[in-house]
Amino acid sequence: MEPPDEAPLCDIYQIENATGVKLPKAYRTFLQKCGDWWGDILCPAMEPTPFGEHIICAIHSADGVYRLLDSMITPRNMITIGSGHFGSFTCLSIAGIDRGAVYALDSEFRSRWPDSRFHERFNAMADSIKEYLKMRADGKLPDKHDSYDSVFLLAEDFDSFLTRCHPPDDDDGEP
Repeated sequence: MEPPDEAPLCDIYQIENATGVKLPKAYRTFLQKCGDWWGDILCPAMEPTPFGEHIICAIHSADGVYRLLDSMITPRNMITIGSGHFGSFTCLSIAGIDRGAVYALDSEFRSRWPDSRFHERFNAMADSIKEYLKMRADGKLPDKHDSYDSVFLLAEDFDSFLTRCHPPDDDDGEP
């Protein structure tokens, strides 16, 4: 992701005043240099997911993040920093023991779906989703707090998140 020729117009302080916390430094720097970004990239999760790799089509500007602060599905210690296809959002933890970590938020709440719903919706299910369902059936998924049941760790910090992102391959068959 290349920074634009001109510095973006953004009011980072607006987000910090509304949330009562200072944004993590790496993310703050990204907002100051890049603002928003549009395209198609993938980011593998660091844990099993019910959707395969996280699909990202936008990283929001400070103004876009501010407009999403009242989200009813984002955990309270997170802000929504990006969006993708198929009900996916990218969130950044701004408070707590995981401050700075980046997560994929599945707004379809597929972690709560019965297996039958996956089989009804996806004729050609990705191997990673089949593995997720098997691990769930075997009780081998990581334990999570209830508020994190539909968020999946992408990276421990924003710089690592950017490093882990990659363009889609022609043969990426994720649903």
